[in-house]
Amino acid sequence: MSQVLFHHPPTLENERIQLIPMEIQHASELFNINQSNIWDYMLTKVQTEEDMQNWVAAAIEQREEQKALPFTVILKETNQVIGTTKMSLINFQQKACEIGSTWYAQEFQRTFVNTDCKLLLLTFCFEDLQLIRVQLKTDERNNLSQKAIERLGAVKEGVLRNERILSDGYIRNAVIYSITNNEWPAVKKGLIEKRKSYDG
Repeated sequence: MSQVLFHHPPTLENERIQLIPMEIQHASELFNINQSNIWDYMLTKVQTEEDMQNWVAAAIEQREEQKALPFTVILKETNQVIGTTKMSLINFQQKACEIGSTWYAQEFQRTFVNTDCKLLLLTFCFEDLQLIRVQLKTDERNNLSQKAIERLGAVKEGVLRNERILSDGYIRNAVIYSITNNEWPAVKKGLIEKRKSYDG
């Protein structure tokens, strides 16, 4: 399973968006939608096109090392690159992973896009890969991210103190959330209802 997954990563899609395997050629399009505030609470900061090239290359290297599955988010209606997301800490023995490195172009923030992305990713995790735990983690200072994760139906587990030294030297605390396979049916139902609300 793991060999196939990393060597032939899937495309996840619904009628509105696609999550396609990230490739180096996506870097220029991602830089075109880049905003400095996206990186305020990220592990690194992307300020130049070269930074974005390096960030994308590092994500692809993680896939080649069978450590992560990075995706580029595509709006199907226009075939436009609108963001990224990633599965990491993939552990088939423990049936667990983490979802993170998620960001979107400003015009698609707080729209249907995050709900669609998470529904696609979580369905893949729990129903295709048969995982029992999906973890989400964010900077303790990032209240907007915490609220977004809580709206998904994830359970807050606590705070990891001094969890990571960021690229600017800041020592952050991280808030940990998770969704388990037992909780997935209710979370899935909630996400489907949220999708309907965006449809009007």
